[in-house]
Amino acid sequence: MRRSLSAPLAGLLLALVAAPALAQPPTTPVPGPRDPNQPPASAPNGPQPLAHAVGDAGTGLSVLRLGPQGVPTNTILPGLGDQLPKQSVTEFGLGLASAQVNTEAFLSTERVVTQASPFGFAVAGRSPQSPGTLVQTANPDNPQPTNGGLPIPETPLGKLRVLNGSVHARWDEKLGPCISPLATARTSLAGLEVLSALPAEVPLPSKSLVSVPDTFEANSQVRLVDLPGSKNKAVESTSTMRAVSVEIAGGIKIDVATPPTLTATATGDEKTSKITYTAPVLRVSQNGKELGTLDAAHPTLDIPLLLDLVVIKLQIAGLNEKKASFTGNGFSGFQLGATARMLDVQLLPTDKLKLPNLPTALAQISLGEQIVRAAAPQGGVICGTTQPPQTQQPGGGAAPPQQKTPLAHTNAAYQSIPLFWTGTGLLLAGVVLVAALPVRGRSRVRAPGVSEP
Repeated sequence: MRRSLSAPLAGLLLALVAAPALAQPPTTPVPGPRDPNQPPASAPNGPQPLAHAVGDAGTGLSVLRLGPQGVPTNTILPGLGDQLPKQSVTEFGLGLASAQVNTEAFLSTERVVTQASPFGFAVAGRSPQSPGTLVQTANPDNPQPTNGGLPIPETPLGKLRVLNGSVHARWDEKLGPCISPLATARTSLAGLEVLSALPAEVPLPSKSLVSVPDTFEANSQVRLVDLPGSKNKAVESTSTMRAVSVEIAGGIKIDVATPPTLTATATGDEKTSKITYTAPVLRVSQNGKELGTLDAAHPTLDIPLLLDLVVIKLQIAGLNEKKASFTGNGFSGFQLGATARMLDVQLLPTDKLKLPNLPTALAQISLGEQIVRAAAPQGGVICGTTQPPQTQQPGGGAAPPQQKTPLAHTNAAYQSIPLFWTGTGLLLAGVVLVAALPVRGRSRVRAPGVSEP
């Protein structure tokens, strides 16, 4: 059941990466009545948590883009597509982990959603649903995480040896998201090959462009942390990577000296909300010869493989962050988000051709795709419920609270009394009309042998 509950699994992370950083996590829209004067579908039952928190973190071990930035973004709003970044012709993701918390979700099972997906793909920005994911949703609460191996796809775009996943979604019946751990997702693999079957026309010494021989792990987490000087909480979304080394065709080896960590912390106030990013430090060598170091001060490195005609561009993707205030759902606060990538490997980059309408490269492989977003109301997240305080019994002690189960706010609940009196009035009117009408000729039945008088 939990393996098949997922919303679009890989498309989730791919859509999060492609969409603006401050977009809300996808949830079921609140259904409304056809007539705006009708009552809502239902009313909350029992004590409700006071906490308002929204956060999500997405991490992908590897995302392969064929023809990056080669397709315009289509939208239903006229003119908006020209303002948005272009989509890749095709995207293929491996080892995706996402954690989402949204207390404002209409369905209770969408308040906390954690997913570990083996793969996913998108064509021109459109991502279909893919099978084979681990999912946990809350509520109800899940005391233990779900662990297991993920099915390994057979495709020439990418090969994995061993892929495991773990997901954990929690929810407290009284305090809502004020529980630890709250939402965590992890994917890990013991071997990865990307573009393992390049066509013969591509003049590379190896037919696998990128490979990761050692353990490669992606972690996504959303939690509530202490807010200094207050009893309330802040929303913290974190994406972390763990890798040892990466090998690229042409004898290029990249040792990961410092893995990246990306965190968004929302306190409800712009002054104290922040994005924290630990940029990766990568040491690059070719056939045992050191070529340089990729870090925040030196983010790019071009390595020619064939007479400067075939070039591999290595790049630490720059941090992209957005911040904004918001007002809605009866409260206001502050939200922020950021995206980053540990390493971009571009095959045949086109920036030196100076030709319009070309993709940025023939192919682009991103290792360590990261995105985090967080939103909190002003003053922080309140951990509590709407339950009224208990009263004292005459003999001492607390009296049990009265349990009242409100009926659903359906049309019958709102209109039962008007319908009753309307029906009663129509019945009385019918009786009066029948009594007031003159008696028409009635047929009489004569007994045999009796003559008409």
